[in-house]
Amino acid sequence: MTRWPALLLLLAGQATAAPLSFDLARLDGDGRLKLGQFQGQAVVLNFWASNCQPCLRELPILHAHAARQPGLPFIGIAIDTRAAAQAFLRLHPASYPQALASPALLPTFGNQIKGLPYTVILTSQHRICTRRLGPVDAAWLAKAVATCA
Repeated sequence: MTRWPALLLLLAGQATAAPLSFDLARLDGDGRLKLGQFQGQAVVLNFWASNCQPCLRELPILHAHAARQPGLPFIGIAIDTRAAAQAFLRLHPASYPQALASPALLPTFGNQIKGLPYTVILTSQHRICTRRLGPVDAAWLAKAVATCA
């Protein structure tokens, strides 16, 4: 018996009922990064780790899209140690805010299997509009943002 249909249903982009939130330590400066800072705005969340090669490959796509849409918040969330994530960011500087979280945050945003990279696009009410497990490509990201933002 195959489990692919169940996995596809699990990962299908469907809006969640309750608004989501987080309050995370910043990696790219002092202080905290809170989803509530972006009230009334759609938000792109990208979960990554320093040892994730697909995460590294999708970075140029995310940076380019974030630069083309400065009014759309992009937030990187490292599922890593602080030291490893900061070392990664020194080698690959981010053009958008970065935070640090534990893997326990992933199921909150629909990633039950905790795979990376993982990208979620939230509506302006901070509900999941769509999500993707695995690296994004420019076409998917453009379509997802157009649909959700």
